[in-house]
Formats: sequence, structure tokens, C-alpha cells
Amino acid sequence: MRFSSLHVAALGLGFAASAAAQDSTFEPPDFNVTLALIDQGVNVSALPELDSLTKRSSLSACSIACDTLRILFGSSNVIEQGNQGYTAFTNAYWSVQQENIDPYCIFKPTSATQVSISILLSRLTQCPFAAKSGGHAAFAGASNIQGGITMSLEKLNTIKLSSDKKTADIGPGNTWFNVYTALQPAGVTVIGGRVSPIGVGGLTTGGGISFFSNIYGWACDNVVSYEVVTASGVIVTASATQNKDLFFALRGGGNNFGIVTKFTLNAIPLPGGLMWGGGRVILEDQFDAVVDAFYNVGVNSPQDPNAAQILSFAYAQSADLNLAAADLQYAQPVANAPIFSEYLSIPAISDTTKVRTLADLTQEFNASNPDGLRETYWAATYKLNKNHTASVRDIFFEELDSIKDAAGLVPAATLQVITEGQLAAMTQNGGNPLGLSASAGPFLLLNMNMMWTNAADDTRILQANKRIIDRTVALAQSMGLYEDYIYMNYASQFQDVIASYGSTNKAKLKSTAAKYDPTGVFQTLQPGYFKLNGPPSPSGP
Repeated sequence: MRFSSLHVAALGLGFAASAAAQDSTFEPPDFNVTLALIDQGVNVSALPELDSLTKRSSLSACSIACDTLRILFGSSNVIEQGNQGYTAFTNAYWSVQQENIDPYCIFKPTSATQVSISILLSRLTQCPFAAKSGGHAAFAGASNIQGGITMSLEKLNTIKLSSDKKTADIGPGNTWFNVYTALQPAGVTVIGGRVSPIGVGGLTTGGGISFFSNIYGWACDNVVSYEVVTASGVIVTASATQNKDLFFALRGGGNNFGIVTKFTLNAIPLPGGLMWGGGRVILEDQFDAVVDAFYNVGVNSPQDPNAAQILSFAYAQSADLNLAAADLQYAQPVANAPIFSEYLSIPAISDTTKVRTLADLTQEFNASNPDGLRETYWAATYKLNKNHTASVRDIFFEELDSIKDAAGLVPAATLQVITEGQLAAMTQNGGNPLGLSASAGPFLLLNMNMMWTNAADDTRILQANKRIIDRTVALAQSMGLYEDYIYMNYASQFQDVIASYGSTNKAKLKSTAAKYDPTGVFQTLQPGYFKLNGPPSPSGP
């Protein structure tokens, strides 16, 4: 099928006019997808496959949708199975579970308008889709879709600092390493991820803990505005003054409301990109001292919010050795700040802490997050308590005994503190939907994370992780320490993230979704990741 030059010209005019034509009207009951495509410059009657869609089997829906995208936007932006680049794309996902998913085609839009047209074509053909920013989720289907359209946002890679250096426009196709590297010469950065290849989109819409969060809050709390493609193809701005309900929902509500095609983020000063950070590896005889240090840095965070920490208890299979890894960061290029004195007095068998750039620190973190393995993440939250923290450590090692023979196993229980500073920042600009009370913290955030090589070990490893979560939650409940919050970016496919935000916030999110997406496009045609009505996999491992 070929377009005449007249068709191509008409389409070009439609694309140019579409952004200017948008208004604040959202989807009416009699919304017509065909007319919406015409408004975007896509004349369905000029495309035989679309024109005869109602006469075709539903099995051909994704073939039609992908062929249409290829005709409209060129074969360089649409990759189908068997074509060059398809396998390289799917193999680039972080986890093997995501890598093993085979979409019908991969679409790489270059503008918000192209994202809009892709959503409308999915609605017209009923071909499901997924959106990929960095592709760093652990479980299958989070940002890839079997037999549908995987929309890779990699070409939406704007990085533009405002003239006053107070904000930066960041496209979802960027990784955090690229963002930090681009902003470094200007002496600023933004609140974002801590592992270099993680994508801007998923991390920010799920929350986003940063090295600087004790001072400024999470990534979602530092978004000035979102450019969002809604289910009807309308491209809107969500901010504290425009579409405020959508702005609230996107600050942790995930992919339930639209596809964000641009984030405008607060910029913060970081001269030369320099800070201090690195990791210290500690042996088992010092585990109690490590818990003490972790707890004290957490509760003393208000005295020096420049200090951040991540403590992981882990098992080195090759050496049959239990270890602790204390990753320490300081938001200024100051080595060995006094708040870390307790940590620094503990003997370490390895120490990589030094003054370095933010971008370099994210590269070090990435070294402990290799791709190409089977992965699982799980999350839970509790009020910070030293005895409970030690028990979380002990439960992890107890449950590990049943799976430590699994091939290629790299297990860790990673602990962080949601500090008073982080919680206070969550109240700015109308707050976020996460449901964490600023007065109830600080909290202990657990991220169970494991990597392994054989699919035959999937069930027992997932079950071991579930037991760790269940046991630590039950203990916290018995001690009056449990907090019903599940951090989206660390959650497993068996956990109901949105429900953990509380009934009031869940109702707000569902109301917002009903307004901007009344037919549930982002619940049904984009079925992956954490939806409003339950976990991705309702039945447990």
C-alpha cells in the first residue's frame, strides 16, 4: 500500500495543526475514534486496511495497526518480528522475563502527536499496547506486550534547561545517566534515579527516590508539569494550575492516566556535578553495628539531610558468605561527613567511597544491577524501629536457606529510610497519592530483590520472597509498626500497589481515570504494570 504525494502532504498538515487544535474538552460519550484520527491528519478511508477493518478478523488487528504505523511514519520507526533490530530491542530489557515477550511490532514515535495517533489506532483496531521508557521493570509485561504494539519512547529524548536554570524539560526516552551528563556542564541536576540506565518515565510516575530526596523529596514531587497524551488523543498539560487532578494522579499513580511525553522538572544546583558516595562491604560479625548505624543515620536525617544511605544484606553464592553492603551518599563533595562516623568506624573489606560526579555514581550502582538475568522485586513498608530492622535481616537469611542452591542466585534485602524530609516534601504542590503521613514517619522501606538464571527455580524463589514479606509484615503488625504502603517501583506483580495508597486516594485516582479515560483504554488496551483494580498477577506464586 502506498500514499500519493497528496496524502503525504495532507498528513503533514494534520500533524502540524494537531497540537494547536487541542482544547480542554475531554472525551464525550459519543467519541468517534475515526474522526479523532482525521483531526490528527489520518484519513481512515484512504487506508484500505483501516477502511475495511470491520470486515476482518480480530486476529489481524495488530497486523493492521502496525502496517498503518509503518505507512504513516516509515519503516525506520516501526520494527516488526523478523526484521533487523527486533531481537536487539527485546534483548535490551533489564530482566529476562521482559526480554522473552514478543510484541507484534515496536513503534518508536518522535513526537507527542505520533503517540496520540498510535493510541487512537490501538483503539480503532483494538490492538493492545505497552509503553517503554527504560525497560527496567522486573516482571513480564510491565513495559513490553506479547503480540501487541510496544511503544518505545526512546526518540522522545529532549533535555532542555531553562534560561534561568530553574527547570529542565526532560523526555521519557532518556535514561538518568544521559540526563545527569547533559546537565552537568551547567552545574545543575534534577531529582531522579540512582542507577544509570533506568528510564525517566517509569521511575518518575511511580515515585522516584533520589540521592537528594532528604532535601527535595522524590522525583514525582519535583515535577513542575507533565505533557500527557490522553486516551482520546488529546495532548494536555498537567500542573499545579492546569488539570490539577491529573497532576496529582501522575505523582505516583503510574501508567493509568495517559502517556507522559515530557516532564518539566525542578533543577537544583550541583556545581561540577560533584558529590560524595560509594559502597562499603562489611562482614557478618559486624551486622549488629551496621543496623545501629543505619537506624541512627535514618532518625538523625533532619540534622544533616545531605546524607543518604542504602543498606543491603546479601549472600555471595560463590563464597557461601553473608555480607552487608552500605551504599552511602552525600549531596555535596564532602568526604566522610560526621553523620556517617558510625558507619565509617565499622571495618570494611571493600570501600569505594570518594568524591565523584553524580553520573559516575549511577554507573557504580548499575554494576550491581546487571541485565540478562531472571529478576524479582518485592516491597513493604514499616515504621522505623531498630529491633524490627534487625529482624527483617534475620528473616531474610532464614528464608534464604531454602533457595541458596539456585543457579546464579544473587539475593538481597535492601533497606532504606523514608525520612522526615522526604515525607515533608510529599505535601508540596497539593501532595501526592501515595498515602504516607508526614507525621507518622520515618519509615523503613524494604526492597526484596533477587537475580537467578534458571526458569525452573522461578516458583520457589518467588515463594521465598513472599514468605519474607509476609513474615516481616506480620511481625510489624504485632509490634504496631506496619504501614500499608507498597512502593510501586519496587513492587512485585503479585502486590496491589494502588490499594496500598488508601481507599480515599484510590477513589481519587479512579475518579481521575474515569474523567480522562472513560472507556478504560489504559486499563484494558494497556494492560501491563500496576492497574487501578488490582495487581498484575492476582494469584500468588
